Amino acid sequence: MILNCAIIDEDPTALEQLKKYVDETPTLNLIGAYPSAIDAVDGIRHCHLDILFLAIHMQQISGLEFAKVVPKNVKIIFTTAFKEYAIEAYKVHAFDYLLKPISYPDFMDSCKKVFDSYMQDDKYNPIKRDKFLIVKSDYKYVRIPFDKILFVESLKDYILFHLEGMENVSTLGNLKHLEERLPKEKFRRIHRSYLANMTKFNVIERGKLIYGSLGIPISDTFSDVVKTYIDEHSV
Repeated sequence: MILNCAIIDEDPTALEQLKKYVDETPTLNLIGAYPSAIDAVDGIRHCHLDILFLAIHMQQISGLEFAKVVPKNVKIIFTTAFKEYAIEAYKVHAFDYLLKPISYPDFMDSCKKVFDSYMQDDKYNPIKRDKFLIVKSDYKYVRIPFDKILFVESLKDYILFHLEGMENVSTLGNLKHLEERLPKEKFRRIHRSYLANMTKFNVIERGKLIYGSLGIPISDTFSDVVKTYIDEHSV
């Protein structure tokens, strides 16, 4: 997923530094870098924007004031040399707050938060939106609908999808990455080696989730996750 971003900063050095950071980040597409909020209005109005890197101290209109007219779906990351504006920034729905001088690791951490946030939105995450995923297994690509997944098992460098009414499928990967891509309301980690579809089990007993004749263990580390799920669905 590529996110469209824009930068507004009256400081030429800061503006160029952020442009350089964006250029070095393959998941970002720069639609404009502006020396003032006034200059940015037309460019932002006519483009789809996901992230706005916005300075706070500016002459014509402050970043805090300009943030009030930015569309609500845009994630605003304030860039400033002053810590004391953090509370004011979050009052105008800032997504994040970067202190100058901004390092590239800090910049990337902030972008990752935005990316992760969008990936939780069904409109941006095609896997969640379409309710299936595609995995490479041997020399073919296999389409796996969510409602066919019973659970996923970690096997060293591979993950194995245990499927209902389909042959099981293995692919290179790890559970942590898969867990981030799947909807949390349906799939929960219940063990270091197992990711469970919580809408498919039949019984929970003796520390296991039971799917027909198959049972997978619930580890002590994740027992609270299962207990919470039970409490949420109990009558």
